Amino acid sequence: MKILITGANGFVGKNLAETLKAIRDRKDKTRNILIEDVFLFDIDSSQKELEEYTKQCDFVVNLAGINRPQSPEEFYEGNKGFVETLCSYLVKNRNKCPIIASSSIQVGKDNDYAKSKKEEEDYLYDFSRKHGNPIFIYRFANLFGKWCRPNYNSVIATWCYNIANGLEIQINNPDVIPTIMLYR
Repeated sequence: MKILITGANGFVGKNLAETLKAIRDRKDKTRNILIEDVFLFDIDSSQKELEEYTKQCDFVVNLAGINRPQSPEEFYEGNKGFVETLCSYLVKNRNKCPIIASSSIQVGKDNDYAKSKKEEEDYLYDFSRKHGNPIFIYRFANLFGKWCRPNYNSVIATWCYNIANGLEIQINNPDVIPTIMLYR
């Protein structure tokens, strides 16, 4: 199996890439999966690479997305816009492979990030109906794990950093408890 990971330099993408490479290279023998190649695509990769990867891949894991833009428009360009580009290459290459897409529990809220993720989800479901690619969307909550950055990805990473450095931790909403961790 050839797997394309978009957003491969993000903390979830890095964790997934390392896990899949370990399986591919037989360093992790706990899973009986034959992985031939892992294609890594990120914001600094070229469109030519994306086109080539979508010719060859048997599976797409879309972890690419914008969550800290300079302007609200970047949410839509980087989330739904990127998915449109990805899917256009799959169509061009007649690739009906499954797509796992990361989304957010923020969907349904009244902000540009949430709206852009909802538009991305709707686009993918419509794409699946039109082209037959199986779509699996996962709405992640407060993820935490290796390569998670404090004051960026996760409240848990921020708390760990602050506690380790003698800084105060801040709890904005004590009724919400982070419950999902990403372990590798």
